[in-house]
Amino acid sequence: MREQPTGESLLQCARDVLKNNVLPMLQGDAKRDVLMVMNAMSIAQRELQQGTAPDEREQQALAQLLGEPVFDVAQANRELAARIRAGVADPESTECAAVLNHLREVGKSRLLASNPKVLKGQSA
Repeated sequence: MREQPTGESLLQCARDVLKNNVLPMLQGDAKRDVLMVMNAMSIAQRELQQGTAPDEREQQALAQLLGEPVFDVAQANRELAARIRAGVADPESTECAAVLNHLREVGKSRLLASNPKVLKGQSA
């Protein structure tokens, strides 16, 4: 069991202090900087909430698309990009639907961490 407070709770507390106590006193560039920091803290908090599941799903999907085990997700993404450039996912290919579905799912997963408001109102 993790110690209390958790990293997620600490981020929320620090963000609340910035929002309620610091931000109202700032203007201009300083205010923009604090808003940027608060946004980064929100992203980190959402990533903590999601855990490793999104990375594991991406790794599994890449392994299926590439037809081989994936140990390095960044390298696997480079390989997939090379295959896309080579025409593997062209509209007439049999792999097109699977590649498009993978890219949509990865994009949605990243948006859930970076900007979940974009996904509101869309079907899951």
